This record gives sequence, C-alpha cells and structure tokens, in this order.
Amino acid sequence: MKKIFLLSAVALMTFAACDDYEDQFNLDSQINDVKKGTAIVLTDADYANIAGLAANKTLATKLDAESGTNAYTEALAKLPSQKYFNTLITPDQFLPAFIASNYKEADAGSKFKVTYNMYTGKSEFLSTFASLKGEYTLTADDYKAAWEGASSATYLTPKTVAKLPALVKEAKADAAEGDIIVVNYAFSDFEPAGGSDTPAETYTKLSEVVANTDGGEYSVKGIVCATYKTGFLLYDKTGYILVYQKSDVNVGDEVAVAGTTTKYGGLMQFPAKGTNLEVKVLTPGKEPKFKHPAVKTYAAAEFEAYAKNPVVEYITYKGNLSITTNSKGNKYYNVTIDGTVKQGSLANVPDGLVDESLSGKDIVVYGYAIGATGTDNKFLNTMVVSCAEATPAGAAKAKAVARAASNGGANRSVVYRFDGSSWKVLKNDDIDIIAAQPEWYTLIGQTTVTKPANYFPVLLQRDYPFAKNGQKAIVVYRKSATEMAAEEFVFDTTTGWAEAKEYKKKSTSFIQTETGFETLASTYIDESLLGDEGGFVAIDIERDASLKYIWTNSSSYGWKGGAYNGTSSTKSESWLVSPAINLAEAENPVLVFDEAMNKLGNYNPADYVKVMVSTNFDGSDVKAAKWNQLEVKGGTEGNSWTFMTIDPISLADYVGKSVHIAFLYQRLSSDRSTSDTSIISVLGVASARLPSLGKAKSQGVNTADCAYCISILCTRGKLPTLPAIAT
Repeated sequence: MKKIFLLSAVALMTFAACDDYEDQFNLDSQINDVKKGTAIVLTDADYANIAGLAANKTLATKLDAESGTNAYTEALAKLPSQKYFNTLITPDQFLPAFIASNYKEADAGSKFKVTYNMYTGKSEFLSTFASLKGEYTLTADDYKAAWEGASSATYLTPKTVAKLPALVKEAKADAAEGDIIVVNYAFSDFEPAGGSDTPAETYTKLSEVVANTDGGEYSVKGIVCATYKTGFLLYDKTGYILVYQKSDVNVGDEVAVAGTTTKYGGLMQFPAKGTNLEVKVLTPGKEPKFKHPAVKTYAAAEFEAYAKNPVVEYITYKGNLSITTNSKGNKYYNVTIDGTVKQGSLANVPDGLVDESLSGKDIVVYGYAIGATGTDNKFLNTMVVSCAEATPAGAAKAKAVARAASNGGANRSVVYRFDGSSWKVLKNDDIDIIAAQPEWYTLIGQTTVTKPANYFPVLLQRDYPFAKNGQKAIVVYRKSATEMAAEEFVFDTTTGWAEAKEYKKKSTSFIQTETGFETLASTYIDESLLGDEGGFVAIDIERDASLKYIWTNSSSYGWKGGAYNGTSSTKSESWLVSPAINLAEAENPVLVFDEAMNKLGNYNPADYVKVMVSTNFDGSDVKAAKWNQLEVKGGTEGNSWTFMTIDPISLADYVGKSVHIAFLYQRLSSDRSTSDTSIISVLGVASARLPSLGKAKSQGVNTADCAYCISILCTRGKLPTLPAIAT
C-alpha cells in the first residue's frame, strides 16, 4: 500500500566495555528474564483490559486535568467497544501499563513489538450519503411514458434508458439539490419485437420435440433456466432442451428458438452447426423469480444409472476436481466420484465461474445434467449453476449461489443524485458507487440487509473478481422497509473484499528501561494515498490552459503529476504539500523513499521532481514560505523502471519544529515535445532504509510492511507499463 511514514528512532546507549560494565553491576546474576523482541498481537479482550488498568485510568485523569476536559477519560471508556487507538488514547502512552501487567518479571532491556488497531476513519466521501432519501421503482406508467406508444414493454432498453432521469424527475418533483436515491428498473439489451411482448407464432411443446429422437425442424419457446459458455438450457414446463449456440441471454428470459434438432450425449438438442438456428429474446426476465426444480443428490449409484439412461434434471454432487489444459489450450473440468469410474464433467464453464484454485480439492456442484459422453458414457456433462469447495461454508455458499441464479432477469438498481436541475448517476473518480442489485437480495434470501459485512464481500467478489488492490466501493442498500443505507468496502489481493474498517493494523516497538518503557519508533504520518489525498494539497503556480490539473489522486497510483497535454510537454510548476508534521519531540528523524524514473537520458531527475521542506509555510502561499531543498542521493539515474531506495536524508535540523514536506514538479520549458519523459516516483518516509520492491521480494520480505506513498507521473497521455508492485 502506498503510504507516507515519518518515524523517529530513540537512540539506545551502547557500551564499549561490556564485560566491565556487567561485572560492576553484577548483571549476570540479576538480569535473568530479558525478552528478545516478544511479539504481542492485541485481541478484542485486550482493549477492555487496557481500559480497565488503574495506571491507565490515572493517566487519563492526569491528561484531562492538563487539557481542562474529560475527553481522555471518555475516550478510554470507549476503547473496549471501539477496539482501536486514536489521537487521544495513543499506543505509546497506554500500552506500557498493559505490557508491564502481562510481563511482570521481565527485566530492563526487554523488547516488545505490539500490533494493534489504529483509527483511520472511512472515506470522507461516505458522508455524502447523509442525503440518501430512499429508493424509487419505475411503474407501469413510467414504462408507458418511456415508450411513448411504440411498445407495451415493461422494461427499458438501450433506446429508452436515456429517458430514465426525466422519469425520475417527474416522479420526484419535490427533490432538493444533493438528494440521493436508488432507482430500480427493468432493463434489456434487446429491443422488443414490433409493438408487442411476444410475436404471434405457433410453438411446439418441448416434450414433443425431445420425443422425436430422429430430429426435425421446430419452433419452440421457453424460459432460460441455465447458461454456459456455448449455449443455454431451455424449459417450457413440459421438458428441457439444450440450445448449443452462444447467445446473449439470461436466466429468466423468455426465448424463442427455431432450427433443426439432433441427438447428442443421449439427448435431443438444437445444434449450432449444420442448421439455420435462430434465437430471439421475447421478454427479458419474464419470470424474474424463476426457481430451479427440486435438486436431486447424485452419488456413485446415480452416476452409474445415468450412463444407461441420460435425462435432463437439476442435480448436485460432490467429488474431487481436476482441471487440465490440452495442447490447444482447451480446459477440462472433471470431477472424480467415490465408488465409480464415472465422472462429472463441467461443460463449457464460463470464465470466472469455477475458481481454478479448487483443482485437486473436493468440491460440491449444483447444475443441470445435460447428457453423457465418452467411452461407456463415462462423463456426466453438467451445465454448472454454482461450484464451491466441499466444506460446510463452501457447500452453503454453493447452495446460496444456486438459489440466487434462479432470479435471472435483467432488473437493475442505480444510484442517482439530484444536482438542482436534473438527476444524474452518482459517480466518484476513486470509489465505485454500487447499488445492491435485486439479484443480491434474492441471493441473501431477504428483501433487506441488516449485516452488510456478512453478505456484500461475497457478492462483490462474484461481480468484481478482478478489482485492484486498494480499490474501494460504496454499496447502497435497503437496510429496512423504510430506510436505505451506505457502507464502504475495500479490496485486498490476498483477502478479497472486506468492510472498510475505521482502523488499520499497526505495530510499535517498546524497550523496557530501569524507569519504564520507551517507544523505539513514533509515527507522525501514516496515510494511504490510494484514492486518499492523505491531507496533501496541490498548489499550481504555473499551469497551461490546456491542462485541467498537474497533480491528481487516484485509487490505482496514489498522487500523480504531469504537464503533458497530449501534444506537447507544457511549462509548469506545481507543489504537492504535506500536512504539518510536528517534530517537537523527535530524535534523529530521517526521510527515505523509493523511486523509479525512466527515459530521462542525460537529464537530471532532480530537475523534474524536487523534495522540499519548510518551517514557515502558512498552508496556502508556497512562494511566501522559505523552502530548503533536500539532497537526494543513491536513487535512480532516470533510465529504468527498477525501483531504487535513496540514502536516508536526516531531518535532525528540524527537531523541535513543525514542518511541511513538499514534492515540487517543475518543467522550465516546453522544448521536449518528442522525447518527453515518463516518470514514476514512489516515496516513503521511515526511520531506516527501505528495501526496493524487487530486492524485498527476492529476499522474501513482506512488502506490505514497507512504506510506499506518492506516485508521481509525467507521461504522454497514459500510464506506462510498470513492474508489478506488491501493495
């Protein structure tokens, strides 16, 4: 994660003549319990213990007296329920008593590393949803108005969806500027046929079609009950038939199919090859509450029987999954069943439906049996509805997803905000704004959600499986029959989606002295800049009229700056200034960062990005302040994307002072239109030299523990391809 850290190391005294020192004080006989860096990870119960310690209560009372408030005592009382430290109840002040109470026999020189929760707060943008006013579902009259007599369809399409804002404005005539609502409506990618929902045609029952094992030409209609990569399964209450043609249909759609049938795998189907197959969506989501039939559980005996008499039916089974790829790149998903040589074969699996990490594991499958193939009908072909690991939790998930898949249809929900004159889809450059979809409520099995953290991470993982590390999403949902709410979630490449907490994990090291505990490092700034400005302010001194900005913040790269307008590099000067950093009690603070700059040729990196520090910046006028440039050594030469760690820069001259650190992007001319530079500079601040990303990885270092903060970009129109960054 890209972060800024500012740490201050406490200098520890060393002795040249250790033997004489120990003899003088007879330490060998007295010091017998020196902890060598004991790791402590606080549990939920520990926060209650910390709050209950008499020493900490006394400390809070003392701090209250100094401040003239009861703020510290009140904050300490909240610690058991909040389970995180903050700017009042700080770890450096309130953890020593806890360590002492748990390690009463530890002697001077003992070291402890404590991992705890530190308050960070959620995205400021989340407060926007204080103006959330509920939801609105389009009515039959709304659809009638949208179609203006051209159709009786009760859904919107690409031709009519643009009328949605006007429909909402008509319905919400009393809306005030800033109001936010969730709009629910039916949508189809397909335009209705003529002015009617269904064409006047004669269709043959599927039971009659599949009974003719010789095949023939038929026109049928039914409801799509399942899909896979190369076709779908059609149902009309009399029977099923496989349509082997890739089609843009959804579960629940009413579909008409015309073509010639043939036999495959012991069952009749509409093949794509050798026929003039036509597929037409008559009504999207005609049965949005489509339910799968009662599921049949298959084991060895059922697999053996199926090979002799294939039928279409909804089944579930367990077995061991094997995923293999042939020389042509085709993947095979076979499931070994205990007690038989017969196997399940997951047919034409859609991308992302089956997690490939399940290969070699026992799984549970829900889907439709659609025929048997192979020697002696060895393989039971399955159109998969859901699949998960065969654990209690996995089985429950697979069953739930199978239930959700029955919803189908094309119903949608979108978050809109009123700007005073019109309704517009609510967007944010750095946070995805997502309305809980009707399908989600079906999956959960209820029309409201009281525990969003239990359900939405699973649904987000399903619908947004390729999110980037640090990506944020705000989900707007129905909390009760009368109340809407919003919750923020964040994606981690290791753990997936999770509710955005008001805290993050941090660690502080302590050393026990003869007089008590001292912190080995104190953190002054610790901010994630991926979609979070971190208190930094961009101040443009010179910016070409062709540019909207020089510095901007994104969830993918953090802060980025550049002066290329798509045609040429423009003359520019822009400052990115940190919040105030108070070094009043710091000892030997240093600044360290990793950087990578490429394609600079013979140009000096410092001519493009300078690191500055000021003690008298007033928060707005950078030109009125006195700035000192910090000399950067040991970093990049500007001709590689390999990240380099600079030599630590001492900030000792600023101990006892409050400072601002600035990153100055400056281009003195516009004469490099054809050889402009792409610059990425990743910076961090710490008490010791940080390893470069590549080096850290090669040494097995957990790069999540490293500090990386600001991405500075100067590029011709787009982000360059960069080395993979562990965040």
